[in-house]
Amino acid sequence: MSSNSIAILETRIDFLETELTYLNDLLTRVGFPQGITTLKETALEVLRDPRPCEHPYDV
Repeated sequence: MSSNSIAILETRIDFLETELTYLNDLLTRVGFPQGITTLKETALEVLRDPRPCEHPYDV
């Protein structure tokens, strides 16, 4: 792998780490105590709930 390819990958990793950190901070600030972890757990609970939603925004 060339040094240019490695530099591109490092840049992408830096960007993704920054975005994940920012998203985690936002989620914590709006009420998900553990950020992304809590969001994933909540989403899985919603998907496992057998009750049909009357409205797409009724969760």
